[in-house]
Formats: sequence, structure tokens, C-alpha cells
Amino acid sequence: MADPTRHLSYNITIQCALDGFCFLIHDQDTNRIVDLELYQTSETDNGSTIAEAIGKSLFRRDLYQKPLLSARFIVDNRLCTLVPQDLFDEQRLESYFLFNHEPRQGYTLRHEIIPNLHAVNVYAVPTQQEQQLSKLWDNIQTLHRSSIFLHSVLLEDAADSPVNAYVHVNNRSFDLAIVKNQHLAFFNNFCFNTKDDFAFFLLSAFKQQQLGADVPVHFSGLISANSEILQLCQRYLKQIRFVQPDGRIEIDRKLNGTPYQYYYIPYQSLLCAL
Repeated sequence: MADPTRHLSYNITIQCALDGFCFLIHDQDTNRIVDLELYQTSETDNGSTIAEAIGKSLFRRDLYQKPLLSARFIVDNRLCTLVPQDLFDEQRLESYFLFNHEPRQGYTLRHEIIPNLHAVNVYAVPTQQEQQLSKLWDNIQTLHRSSIFLHSVLLEDAADSPVNAYVHVNNRSFDLAIVKNQHLAFFNNFCFNTKDDFAFFLLSAFKQQQLGADVPVHFSGLISANSEILQLCQRYLKQIRFVQPDGRIEIDRKLNGTPYQYYYIPYQSLLCAL
């Protein structure tokens, strides 16, 4: 558990959707993850309820309203669009966003560069959620889930195969990145309601990219080893794996009961230079 007397050495990273959040606390001095929490609700929130739940979690740890070394807010939604960096114009954020998405009320457009992709990610942030979290930390940095995901898989692409697929499972959607010879060949987000939906979209993307069943598939996110989704996919794909910590940050042994893939994005956010 976090030690409230060490708050000035803590980095907090919060991956926040409209139906829950995941956060971890990293001690900069010891380079160790000392605390984490997963919170899910069945109701869609406008931002205030989730922020209130985060505040309560901090209060229990005696960290509420205490300054931290750094704070990151990871936007967990599918409202993003990639733009080639050479063609990007900051004055045209709305045009880029509307190319793939309908206009959204109650959202603010943000963007960030993904340096190893030579692209800019334009995305929508729930305005009220961002405002509520800014009340907790005035220096909080905002990033999108997909930026961290893409930056990380390109950096860590497995060298034992020229082609790898990376799947990050969210609540009712999943991100899929296909990397060929350490270059991004495909990226998309798919909504699903059943395990059959999931397998259909994943296998359709494999077919479109002309990939065989022996391509390694690396899973992260809200999925466990006994998932029905995983069991179904294993009928068609031979090399299904879970992402593993790389040892650059130590994880407190008391937290080993939580599978690493659950908090892969917050963990990677501590390592990526975005």
C-alpha cells in the first residue's frame, strides 16, 4: 500500500473511462509500483461519479488533496484519429476528428505526437471528467490510451517473429495493432457484445492482412486466462500470449494477485516519452 508520508515521491497514473477506472501509484525514489486499484460500474457516467470514486480511493490512502510528484490522466475511449505528422495542422483538429467520428457534445479535442509512429493522435476527452480530475491535481497530464498502446507495442515488438498482433481489451471494445518488421501495418478499434463478435472481428482483420494462424497474438487489458473469449480464439490462433512486465519497474509483491495485463496501459505510461 501507498505510504502517505512519501506523497512527494509518488507518480499516479489513472486510466479513466465512463464506466470505471484503473490507477497505479509509482514511487519514483524506489522505482516501484506500490499500489493499484481497479474500479468498474455498470452505469455510464458523465465524469463526476468516477472522479468522486477516485477521490474516495485517495482519501482511504490519506493521499487526498496531497501534492504528488506527477499525475497522468489516460483517456479510455475509442474516440481517436491518427494523422500523419507531416500533414498535421493544429488548427484543423475538428476536421481530423470528424473524418472518423460524429460530432460529440460535452467533449474537448486534444492531441499528442506519437514519435516512433511519426503520427499525431487527435482524440476527444470528456470535458467534465477532465475538469473534475484537474481539481485533484492542477498539473495533471492528459494522454489517450491508444497513444500509449501504439508507442509501447512499436518499442517492444517481439524480435522472434517478423509479424506480431497486439490486442488490448477494453470494456466492450478492443484495440488491435498489427506490426510487421517493427512498422505499424494496421490499427483499429472494434466494438463487441459477445465472444463470437470478438473472434469474428479479430479473424477478419487477420484475413484482411493475410496473416496465418501461427502469428503471435499478445493480449493485454481486461481479459484473464480463463476467459471464454480467449478459449474461442485459441481454436483458430496457435500462439496466444499475455504481455509480461519487462522488469524496468519493480512491482510490489503484495500486488502480484492482480494480473499484469489488467494495468498494462498505466504501467507503460510510466515508460513512454509522450
